[in-house]
Amino acid sequence: MGKSVVICEKPSQAKAIRAAVGNRYGEVLPARGHILTLKEPDDVRAEWKEWSATLLWPGKFYEKVPVPDARKFLNDIRAAATGADTIIIATDCDREGQLIGGEIVDYIGFRGVVKRAIFNAEDPKSLREAFERLHPNEKFHGLYMAGQAREQADQVTNLSLTRTATVTLKPPGQKGAIGIGRVKTPVLGIVCKREKEILDFKPRDLYEVDAEVRVAAGPLVLTCARLPASVVKEEEPEAEPDEELEADEEALEAADPLRGRILKREYADGLAQAAKGLTRPVSVKSEKKRQGPPRLFDLTALQAAASARFGWSGDKTLSTAQSLYATYTVITYPRGEAQYLPENNIADVPKLVSALTGLGPLRPHRALLAKPEVRKGKTGHFSDKALEGMSHYAIIPNANTAETFGEVIPRLPADEARLFDLIARQYLAALAPDFEYRQTTVEMTVPWKGHDWAFRASGRVPLILGWKEITGAAPLKTGEEEPLFPEIRPGESGKIVETTVRTLTTKAPARYTEGALIKVMKEAWRLVEDPEKRARLKDAKGIGTPATRGDVVKGLLTQGQIVAKGKTLQPSPGGMALYDLLMEIAPNVVDPARTAQWEMAFDFVEKGRMTAEDAVARILKDTEVEISRIASASGKQVAIGKGSKPTEKMIAAARMVAERKGIKLPPGVTTDSAKCRAFLDEHLGSRQAGEGGERPSSAPSEKQVALARSLAERTGAQIPEAALASARDLSSWIDAAMKKAPPRPPSEKQLAFAEKLAEEAGIDLPETARTDMTACSAFIDKNMGKGGSKGGAPKRATGVRR
Repeated sequence: MGKSVVICEKPSQAKAIRAAVGNRYGEVLPARGHILTLKEPDDVRAEWKEWSATLLWPGKFYEKVPVPDARKFLNDIRAAATGADTIIIATDCDREGQLIGGEIVDYIGFRGVVKRAIFNAEDPKSLREAFERLHPNEKFHGLYMAGQAREQADQVTNLSLTRTATVTLKPPGQKGAIGIGRVKTPVLGIVCKREKEILDFKPRDLYEVDAEVRVAAGPLVLTCARLPASVVKEEEPEAEPDEELEADEEALEAADPLRGRILKREYADGLAQAAKGLTRPVSVKSEKKRQGPPRLFDLTALQAAASARFGWSGDKTLSTAQSLYATYTVITYPRGEAQYLPENNIADVPKLVSALTGLGPLRPHRALLAKPEVRKGKTGHFSDKALEGMSHYAIIPNANTAETFGEVIPRLPADEARLFDLIARQYLAALAPDFEYRQTTVEMTVPWKGHDWAFRASGRVPLILGWKEITGAAPLKTGEEEPLFPEIRPGESGKIVETTVRTLTTKAPARYTEGALIKVMKEAWRLVEDPEKRARLKDAKGIGTPATRGDVVKGLLTQGQIVAKGKTLQPSPGGMALYDLLMEIAPNVVDPARTAQWEMAFDFVEKGRMTAEDAVARILKDTEVEISRIASASGKQVAIGKGSKPTEKMIAAARMVAERKGIKLPPGVTTDSAKCRAFLDEHLGSRQAGEGGERPSSAPSEKQVALARSLAERTGAQIPEAALASARDLSSWIDAAMKKAPPRPPSEKQLAFAEKLAEEAGIDLPETARTDMTACSAFIDKNMGKGGSKGGAPKRATGVRR
């Protein structure tokens, strides 16, 4: 094997590869993520410098250019590849990693052999095995082209829709663009939909019946809170349970939390009356139960936990985790989307447990972890199968630097220390014993209206805290703590001596915190009804990526589409207006299922069933429709962001109006051009106010009116009455009408001269030259002198150019 070069995705990856295999496979050179980017539309076509409602598709894939501040990485790779006969791509093993490696190889014009190292962990053993079993890079060509299709479709669609929305919907004087994106806008939709649920929420009363029951050893209270299962089944079939939904799910709630509850007061009153005085058997069920520890953190789960515990934004959590990873090297890669560890990491357990429980805050748990419990498979924490197709594993303390923890961790800045403690506790909890408790349930059934109504009381008593000792045992929810039951003998009956009906009132759903919203993005497939799209979006791990979801939320906040109120998020008025308008004219733009549609096309590309170009063309057909629909809403405005300051003339005009009418200027008129314009329009009328507060437009000239009427005859259009009173407005109407007008025919003399030239040249006069003055003029210019005609040419008609 001749000279070879290894390309990896980032400096930390290069460091890990060098530590594992040295320079045995050639010099190891890092990129820095994407060091190439697509050209901007402005750099491809000059006319695209001016924003308009246009599909920014040049008819072929955009070319790539180096990212300006990453040229050194590209130059180093190009220099090393000169004279090499093999390049080994060792970037992340997902679609984006394949794109990063492949685009570098293509851009530098390498023509040698290209191989691929495949790994999903970056420990020395995994990396050595990956380099010992290199694959031909051609095997991943489909994955590479799918990455290119995603990149091209995202740029064209996001920029085209953003420009269209901005030039169509932005009010005069408003600063900034109205950003629309494949991920961003559905996230806005999720926030707006929740806000509408809150605004439209109507509290409902539901009822529970308490029964005071006496047994031989004393009284106890049992409660009927739900309809009998047989009644519920009569009303509607029960939905299938979702196996993926965890008990502590914060982001998404049950479809119908009132299903099975007692919603009719007459039911509760009737049941209470029927139950009073009855003597019925009382059953007691007491059993020991156990609950395993939670999954390890991926970035989304870590952001959700830090949001709930510390009130942090997703961006702050990521930047703090990045500091722990890159600056202090005490945690593993923080941008992954897996919550499992490779099985070869089991070997690191003793070293990590020892190092972590040697730290002051975690030292009390050393005895609990004397014999760590390793749980394998998808129900546990170590699973090679669960990591198939993933480039990174869960976020845990870094085993390779465990010996430095005693020195480094106590010196961490406050935020880094808090986040490291959270990550360390989650890892140790995964190795601790199960949480064990005793669940006791006392039940009595009351027959009424042909059904058995269950009255119950239940609670749990912790027996062994297990992993909860490490994460902190959350306080038991109301009703979970075990009440003091009197002793109940087997087969004993109890008498209901008193009944009470309690009224409870439902509450509106809560607004999302940033952490909860990021979690919803990952689980956006739950919001999709179509089974095929739902499944594909689940495979794609929702919308956005672990590394970009926080940035998406931050972008929506920066652009003013959503706002933060304390720890929660809600749409701004402009964000809600944009959502309402898009739901009306282009609902697909707001739908998370749109990503699923795209992913299906990218799957076809990866499998070789469709070209990348065809996939992009198919996606852009929908984009064109969306551009057209948004552009058709030109009469509507969406105010998002800050307005620009009005001109001095506008301010002077507003003050003059206020003084003349004896009114106060409303707030913002002298600082916000949109508010100033609205004030002037209200009190002067839009034409009187003029553009920028200057003198109103003068009346059109006779010639201008004559030209407009001529165009109206040719196009069949009607001149707006308002335009006939304003030279500026009529000029705008003429410009638009001329673009739509059919061609003007040539004059008789012009046509005769063109026919003479054609005859002398022995050629046919094109049909367009007979009907279009401009085409006829072009024909004359082209053929003057060819047929020997020296003179007799008529004077050029208007529009005939030399």
